[in-house]
Amino acid sequence: MNLVKPDIKLETKLVGSVDGKFYIPSYQRGYRWEKDQVYRLLDDIYTNGAKSYCLQPVVVRKLTDRYELIDGQQRLTTLYILLKYIQKEYKPRIKLNYSLNYETRTDSEAFLDSVDEVLAETNIDFFYIYSAYRTIDGWFKGQKDDVIAADKIYEYLAERVKIIWYEVDESEDAIALFTRLNIGKIPLTSAELVKAMFLSRDNNSEMDRKKQEEVSLQWDNIEKELHNNSLWYFLTNRSNVKYQTRIDLILDLISGKSADNKEKYYTFFYFDDLNQKENLNEIWKDIQHTFLILKDWYEDHELYHKIGY
Repeated sequence: MNLVKPDIKLETKLVGSVDGKFYIPSYQRGYRWEKDQVYRLLDDIYTNGAKSYCLQPVVVRKLTDRYELIDGQQRLTTLYILLKYIQKEYKPRIKLNYSLNYETRTDSEAFLDSVDEVLAETNIDFFYIYSAYRTIDGWFKGQKDDVIAADKIYEYLAERVKIIWYEVDESEDAIALFTRLNIGKIPLTSAELVKAMFLSRDNNSEMDRKKQEEVSLQWDNIEKELHNNSLWYFLTNRSNVKYQTRIDLILDLISGKSADNKEKYYTFFYFDDLNQKENLNEIWKDIQHTFLILKDWYEDHELYHKIGY
């Protein structure tokens, strides 16, 4: 099932540049992150230092005056709680550019703005939000110098830590997409994100709609050809279960991703970085060229027996 369509917007966005109103609909469960998950996020951000660090996708649906948050609710809520904590305890002048509101808790936006121990006892969602706030407090108090730690965390969020921003059109079936990502446990793959990079409706895209349609058709044709098992098993002896789509293999080869690399979005990050330096049209030509070379090897009788698995 391929949910990437030409009406999406994809970018890697700094946490500090996230803005707007986010609405969490009733088909989602409330905030449920445990202490170890909050600690892990803080440790990852802090120990990553000055290097760029990218969190997993946040999937939203653009509505008239807000975003419907389809996936990434737990991460985005935790980041908000973290920023509110830093604002209250260390940097009262900073401004938070986004807000969150849970459909099932009409006063959730106010509670997130001012986390209160007494109100935390009124429902399970507020209890987990308050617990995350106390966990963040404990993490900072456990640092050698909590003020320096707060400065660094805030700086990293503003300048280094990114999220994969995946925005679908208002016409998208949000419940179907949520079901696929969270209940079906079929996450967005690197290949889907790379394809979305080419088909994004971003006004700054280097591809016009006609070229995007051409790329979409060529992409699907490559995927179809790779479903020739004779070609596929000439190219790889890896289990087919490893790939949700077979074009992932071509993209992994170009990115240099090794078989033992466990970084989920390594290949997407490679192409996202490449997109900062090269034209999208040139990147697509390279993908096509790589596939055609491999196909030529497969069709060459002598090379077939020397190279293939």
